[in-house]
Amino acid sequence: MGKNTVEKRELSFHLYLNPSIKKQYIRMYEVLSNNHSSIYKAVYKRLKTRTDEVQNEFKEEAKEKLNSSFHPEYTDYGDYMEEVRDYVYERLDEQFLMHYQFELMSLSNLYQVFEQQLRKWLYEELTHHENEYINQVKFIHLNEKNENAYDKFYGDFGKLTKVLTELKLTFTDLFGDEELIVETDIWKTIRECNLLSNTFKHGSGRSATNLNTLYPEYFERVSDTSLMDMYRTTNLERVLNVDKISFDKYSNAMKEFWEKMEEHQRGTIVMEIDISSEKE
Repeated sequence: MGKNTVEKRELSFHLYLNPSIKKQYIRMYEVLSNNHSSIYKAVYKRLKTRTDEVQNEFKEEAKEKLNSSFHPEYTDYGDYMEEVRDYVYERLDEQFLMHYQFELMSLSNLYQVFEQQLRKWLYEELTHHENEYINQVKFIHLNEKNENAYDKFYGDFGKLTKVLTELKLTFTDLFGDEELIVETDIWKTIRECNLLSNTFKHGSGRSATNLNTLYPEYFERVSDTSLMDMYRTTNLERVLNVDKISFDKYSNAMKEFWEKMEEHQRGTIVMEIDISSEKE
């Protein structure tokens, strides 16, 4: 395709959020929250709230494992008790790490659910045949190289923010006033979840830097040193403070996003259009 066949145009779009789709999207967060709560209560609540009991159980477990090799006449009792303490510490640390990973993997999955919901809805609406007719264009889903247009369609939080900003999509509050979605506390909270997700997955990088700037309280520290910088990992050591991170806070924000999304909205986007057929 020659450069002279591409032209930037402002296209108009009608976006429709089908009530049944809206209901499905909202319901997903209710299910995710219930599942998260159930797993926490069944597996991790006792570890967090009755740690002494768990510790004593590990202590008894250690003694059972070590008793066969402990002979008072040959083994130093202090060494034996040190082995018991080491066993208890390692098992507790292991379990707390599993809880840490559970919370952050749950958040990462939660954000991916939201991002894929939003991308799917936007793509299907923007490329709908009604919008093709309105703009007198044809949206190509697969190009001549068999590349899927959806693969590169607003594939991260920054790009989604950009398209929502350009479309000027809004929420309407109880007083009937409209507010740009990207300027709401809901969007800010979803961004926070995105930063946590990316930081957990990738470690040091732009997301971790942004998260530390905006929410330094989420990083564990020794004096002024971040444990993430010390250990150079975000999932093999507990470097983020999951006790200060609420799954329901982010799940509720995403649920509220879809609850407040209007059934019909209109907006415009400047896009590159192949005008080769118009020149023929």
